[in-house]
This record gives sequence, structure tokens and C-alpha cells, in this order.
Amino acid sequence: MRVSGVALSSVLLSALLGAGAGLWPALERRLPEPTAVTLSGRTPPRDRALSTWLAQRAEREAETEIRVTHPDGALVAARSDLGVSLDTEAALGVLARPRATTSVLTRLRVWLGGAAPEPVDLPMTYRLDAARAASWLAQLAPALRLDPVDARLDLSGHERVEARSGRELDLGASLSKLAALGGADEVALVFTEVAPRVPTSALAEVDPSIVLSEYETDFAKRGGPRVKNIARAAQLLDGALLAPGEVWSFNRTVGPRTLERGFVDAPVIVADELEPGVGGGVCQVATTLFAAGVMGGLDVVKRRSHSRPSGYAPLGLDATVIDGEVDLQLRNPYRVPIIVHAFLPVPTRVRVEMLGAGAPGKVEHTYSVTKSEDFFRRVDRRPELLPDQVKRHQKGIPGYDVLSTVRTRFVDGSERVRHYASTYYPVPEIYWVGAAVDPAALPALPERATHMELQGEPVTPAGYSP
Repeated sequence: MRVSGVALSSVLLSALLGAGAGLWPALERRLPEPTAVTLSGRTPPRDRALSTWLAQRAEREAETEIRVTHPDGALVAARSDLGVSLDTEAALGVLARPRATTSVLTRLRVWLGGAAPEPVDLPMTYRLDAARAASWLAQLAPALRLDPVDARLDLSGHERVEARSGRELDLGASLSKLAALGGADEVALVFTEVAPRVPTSALAEVDPSIVLSEYETDFAKRGGPRVKNIARAAQLLDGALLAPGEVWSFNRTVGPRTLERGFVDAPVIVADELEPGVGGGVCQVATTLFAAGVMGGLDVVKRRSHSRPSGYAPLGLDATVIDGEVDLQLRNPYRVPIIVHAFLPVPTRVRVEMLGAGAPGKVEHTYSVTKSEDFFRRVDRRPELLPDQVKRHQKGIPGYDVLSTVRTRFVDGSERVRHYASTYYPVPEIYWVGAAVDPAALPALPERATHMELQGEPVTPAGYSP
């Protein structure tokens, strides 16, 4: 009768057990340990030094790719670039550490041909080169940073821009993640939130997509230094907010017109003549704003017309301002805020838009001249001119009393009519002449000119008969 290996082992075991306890220690010393040891799933070799095997494995591990994830996706980096490496010294220590042996009975069964136990897998340990990892993260951080978006009103685009938080790499927390990476092939970087400086809640409750009114004036024929002052005043005016019911001031918003604040010398009207002055041209911005306000149905609290008709706006739609003296004030009659968008759409035009409220209806401005006044010619002798030199310094303009009518036709069919007055004084025609020029020999008086004066005394021009 044949006896199987397993049956024979059982019979032999029984015999050994019956032989007494004295044989047991001898078996424990002589029977080999059948339990294999692996290091992170890999069996150490028997044919070469363990340290050499670990060093080779460390080299291979250094080139393995790690998937580094972030909110926008992922990138791949070598383990060595991340500063993570196999700790060979710790691995040797783990393998050399005494372990609990398998029981004598199990070793005997394996020696007699039984199945060996499952291998004992020891963990591979890793170390982090913190300086190398920090350097890699610092180089990566700017590309992964997302700047926050401050809430703002995009007046050019007529829209509200909502606030949005940003993010930046948390170097300390990300280093901790790399330190705990071990043998894994993926790591998620850690980020912290960067809050916007201006939250959406700080935006005025204004809807810039709604255009209440708009007006535009041209200064192509009156450029020079005025252009800088127009652009600067528009810049300071842009974004001004008129709260519901608020009486708003042009001078308070634009502020002093000084060289230190970006204004320059340009012609201004002094008495009845143009002279250089800081801020010349700002009145054109005030006029454009006033006209937009009238067309938007705003209440006019304080306004003064120019002393002479302007060449860039109809009679009655202009407004003059003098720093610290003459102001333009408007009141917002609507239940919602209104924001002013002032800008130069092209280099020779200034535009003002009133945003945030729906137009109440169709607004129309008309005017009538209630009184007109003639002008005269003034002749001034100028020592800087040649004796026979003649220069026409200023064109004469009649004066006008004007009554403006603003008619609003509401969508429900009703109407509202408002009136206001403007006064434009006559502007003398001015000739500058040299010492030898006879004023009577100057060209004939233009239409609407009543007479000619030289140093306050009437002069009869050539060919003139009263």
C-alpha cells in the first residue's frame, strides 16, 4: 500500500510528538525558517548584497513618475525632483530587525513538503529632502497662483464684474503631503484661498447695463493743452456715483484744478477775453455732463451758462465751472443710484453716459432767444507789434438771453415741461495793432457791430456813416 507525502508527514509528526519534549528544542534549532520576507512586494535577492540591491532599487525609484494634481489639472514629475527618495539605511534596518519565528510544527510541515506560509511584506520607507522639495514647489507656485478678482463696475462694457476668490500654493501643507507620499504614485497639492479686496457686497447697487442718457461734444477745432485738461477732468469724473435724492457737485468730485493734480495751462475766459489759466477746457466736460443730465431728467440745482456761447454745445445746454467759485450741481430724482461714465471715445471727443436707471421717456431740449444784444469793436495798441502790424485777436459775438424748455414725454403718455434761463453777454471784436496803424483804416465793421473804440474813445472807421 502506498502512503502519500501528507499522510507520511502526519504519521511522522505523531511519532515525533510522542517522542517527548526533549526533542522539540533540537527541531526548532535545526529546521529552517520557511516564511519568506518581501520589501514592499519585492523579494530581496540571495545572490548579491542586500545593500547593493537597495541602492539599485533606489536609483530606479528616483526616476519613477509621480502625478501631481492641482485644481486646474495635473502634471507629472520625477520622484527625485520632488525630493522624495528611498531610505536605504532604514530599509536595511527593517530587514535586519529580529522577527517572530514560525512555529516548529509549521516549519516541520513545510520541511516535510507542506505549503509554505504567505511571505511577510515589510514596508519600504522613504525620506524627504525638504530643501529640494521646497525649491521645486516655489518654482511651481507662481504658475499655479490664481489672482482674486475684485468686484467692480465695468463702465465701458456696461456690466457688473462679480468678485472671485483666488488661490495660492500652501507650501507647508504641500511639503507635508510630499513627506507622506511614500511609495504612492500620486499626490495632491494644497492651496489656500486668497480673498478679493473688494467683495461683491461692496458694489453700489447700480446696474451699469442700463443707459439713462448720454451726450458727446467735439473739440477737434479747439485742441492744444485743453485736451489734457479735458482728459484729466473726465478721468476724475468717471465713476462718480449719485445716490438716490443726492445733490451732487462737479467741483467737489473733480477737485482743485492745479498743476500738481495733472492739469495744465490753457485758455480760459477772463472778463470778455481769453487768457491762459490752469484747467482751461474743464468747462467742456462740465457742459457735456450737464447736457447728459438734462437729457436724463436729472434736477438742475445749480448751473450757470458761459459768459459767451460755446462752440461745442447748443445755447442753453452749456455749463461753466470755476474752481472754488462757480459750481454745477445736479440732483438724482430716481430711486436707484446713477453712476457717471466719462471718457474720450476718440482723441477729439468727450462723452458722458448716465448709467443705472431706465429712461423715464423721451426728453427733448429746445431754446428760444428772448433778447439779443449787439457788440462793438475794441482796438488795442500793443507795444510788442511792429508799427504797421495788425492782428485780429478775437471775433465779436452778440449777446443773448435764452429760455430753455425741457419737455419729457413719459411712456404713459403724460408730459412734464421745465424751463430755465441762460445769459450770454456780448463779446467785443478785438484788434491788436502797432503804434503807426490808423484804426479808421481797419476793415469795415462786421454785422451786429455797433461801433469801434480805441482806449475807450469812439473811432469812426473808414467808410462808416452813422
